[in-house]
Amino acid sequence: MSLPSPPTSHTSSPGSDTKNTPTLIIRRADPENDVKHIDDFHRIINDAYRTEASWANEAHLINGERFSKDQLKDAMLDQVNILLLAFDPETGLPIGTVQLDPAEVYPDYGIYMREGAEPYVETTPKEQQIFVGLVSVDPRQQSRGIGRKLIDAGLRYAKEEMGRTQAVINVVYQRTELLDWYKRIGFVDYGERTPFPDLARIKHDDIHFAVIRMNM
Repeated sequence: MSLPSPPTSHTSSPGSDTKNTPTLIIRRADPENDVKHIDDFHRIINDAYRTEASWANEAHLINGERFSKDQLKDAMLDQVNILLLAFDPETGLPIGTVQLDPAEVYPDYGIYMREGAEPYVETTPKEQQIFVGLVSVDPRQQSRGIGRKLIDAGLRYAKEEMGRTQAVINVVYQRTELLDWYKRIGFVDYGERTPFPDLARIKHDDIHFAVIRMNM
């Protein structure tokens, strides 16, 4: 059964600077109407993750594109993992994305262990956790508070529409600036680590994820 679509979000995020942060339309993907935006969102996602135009890029760490057009089409159709899209309300142009994956269906990459380290054990049931991913903002629109608004919209949807109580994000551990940004907006790093799932794509040894969490 498909999940209900949330009301379109036009409001500013808690704690954001409303003078500088643009108003956005953030809504669940509609595959019938959004297929025309595939090229734009494909560019935005891969520019955000794989080009130096984006402050949050991973191009120096990971090879290959972040998301293919076929994967994006599948994500729009997915009734379990929810894709939210952001648009400029005046021009209708795509601006960003965020995806919400129920933790119980999220792939388990295992536990990344250093010698002598104790593994972190999370007590929140999987059925109450939501994995937040595919957070992307058009590099031409970055550093304006849009990423925070996407996260806030995703957490609100996960809590109100999916009944989740904890958000989880996997961040490439070497992306210290990105980790610091997530910590500033309320995520906590408890020392939990997990391997990067595709070793053939990493450019350096020891690329792995920091698993960060926020109770909602």
